[in-house]
Amino acid sequence: MWCFNSCLTLGKGWIQLFKGGHQSKYSQAETRPDGELSYFSYSEVPLHDQNHKPRADLDEYNSSTAKRPKIIRLLRILPTREDGLLACYIRSVELNVATNLNYDALSYTWGPTTRDEVKNGVNAKRHRVIICNNRQLLVTENLFNCLTQLEENGHYHRDLWIDAICINQDDLAERSEQVSIMADIYRSAKCVIVWLGTADEFTQPAWELIKRCNQLSRETLSGAIIPGTSSSKDTADLLGDRICPQYWRPVALFFGRTWFTRAWVVQELVLARETIVLCGKYIFDWDAIVSASELMAKRASASTLKIDPFGDLDGHSLSYKNPAKLAAIKRDVLSDKRDVLLHSLIRCRTYEASNDHDKIYSVLGLANCPSNGRHNLYPDYKRNVAELYTDFAEYLLEISDDLHLLAHAEGDEFRLVPGLPTWVPDWSVKKDLGLRITGYARYEAAGKLPCFKEIPGRGTLVLRGFEFDTISRIGETKAEVNRTKVCTGWLDLLDEIEQEFPGRNYRDAFWRTLLVDTDPSQSVPITRPWEDAFNIWIDLCAHCPSPEEKRLATEYETSFTHSLNLRLFRTASGHLGCGTLSCKKGDSIWIIQGSRVPLILRPTQQEDPTTYNLVGGTYLHGFMQGEALDGREFREVTLI
Repeated sequence: MWCFNSCLTLGKGWIQLFKGGHQSKYSQAETRPDGELSYFSYSEVPLHDQNHKPRADLDEYNSSTAKRPKIIRLLRILPTREDGLLACYIRSVELNVATNLNYDALSYTWGPTTRDEVKNGVNAKRHRVIICNNRQLLVTENLFNCLTQLEENGHYHRDLWIDAICINQDDLAERSEQVSIMADIYRSAKCVIVWLGTADEFTQPAWELIKRCNQLSRETLSGAIIPGTSSSKDTADLLGDRICPQYWRPVALFFGRTWFTRAWVVQELVLARETIVLCGKYIFDWDAIVSASELMAKRASASTLKIDPFGDLDGHSLSYKNPAKLAAIKRDVLSDKRDVLLHSLIRCRTYEASNDHDKIYSVLGLANCPSNGRHNLYPDYKRNVAELYTDFAEYLLEISDDLHLLAHAEGDEFRLVPGLPTWVPDWSVKKDLGLRITGYARYEAAGKLPCFKEIPGRGTLVLRGFEFDTISRIGETKAEVNRTKVCTGWLDLLDEIEQEFPGRNYRDAFWRTLLVDTDPSQSVPITRPWEDAFNIWIDLCAHCPSPEEKRLATEYETSFTHSLNLRLFRTASGHLGCGTLSCKKGDSIWIIQGSRVPLILRPTQQEDPTTYNLVGGTYLHGFMQGEALDGREFREVTLI
């Protein structure tokens, strides 16, 4: 709140100066012969002189490039308009910690901000006119709305950094150079202003419910409130009339705004010193948004958000978990976690980027990454995407003590970038994949054995492990069963395995395997009394369930829908597993030194029997804590 209170006060003071007859320090507008203002040119506010201008050939990056001064442009909204148009002034400054620059950085989306705007044809084209340095400049509809709101709020006292204006987007070399210092830009800003778009009819009720939830304790939020329901008396006592559907629906739509899905917001939000969130004239507290997000992530299932009271809303496409993910990333950065880059990519896999390169470049600022040498991660938008992803994967493996990266290469079902080695994740695929447990720290399939890896280059990776079992039958995916509530294949698979291996408790293994034997409390194995919850949830029980049984079934569903892109399978030795959708009958399951979960490998067409394709990671019931290690002989295998 402090940010805009001060904006308003200082802004009014500046207006008074102008009204008092003080002359503006900015030059008068230049006009063309026809009376029209000429268009703004970035050559008028250069970042470097001609001798230090960034080269378009980024292969020439060297130590002198790194030592070049960090120059940025800053924008200031002026308190008086020109011919009714919003006016601003742009200047270039050196980004230096010692200079203590006083500016705010904007975090926003170029294109439409809501589903309705998409339907109404709002796009990222620059067609709205503002005045910059007394010349015309075209901006997008959403940026125009943002600047107008900031002008209304009196944001005259402090400069702004806005990527679409402060970077010449048509200059590829300048764009790459500015992207390389983006983390410094947001880290140095006094405040990061998050602009979610203009307010709509859902904004106020969402604001009210989020504000009310933030006034409750964490224990109360996690124990008494189930989003999307109004049947709980406890919830009614805590939230009053805000428990009704017309409040939960706006919150769901609020989290569905485009900003919550952008790859670049990770860096912009996480590195911010202070954050203020604007949706039209409404100011949201970021911590309150995180609290509501964590509540919905732990207590609401995707299926709950897909049906009454949300009507036609698709819970899978809503982004209600994303603020909680951003908060987790910020905690990792502040605690200097070693795997922050990989964990950030995993958490934000569904985030959108207009360019596949940006799935990597948007997180580089969270850690110190090499800009030259073998792993050149200096932003280069002309670079082959497969080469970039492979280089980044090699870099992550070299700085890591484990092979967690490999569990997120999900096989043929999730490959869009051509030319990737099978062990390199395709970050351009925007789906929540894997077991959906960041880090997999609760598993130790390879025990305490040290990680072994060799990266000879040419897209190959050498590991050490042993083949443990083979997939003999696959069932439906969890997403299919969640959508149809039909699991005939699962039940047939279960009957088959019980007949082959009588005496084993497959019913217990079955429901645990579907949840990869963990729950929101992070306990392994699950301690919740969910033995019969699956049957109740999928309507297979022979009796009418009690209210308590229905509540447990809802809890089960929340955990079940947390990771839907998994497929149930059985092995030749009679074990149950749940792994990548890409797995097939005949694939082998390996225990690999350094991998916390078993890996599914598939023989290649090459003559070398030690060469495999990586299909993905998997949960294998009963073998997630090193139980398969006794008496095993390890050998080297090569992934391509």
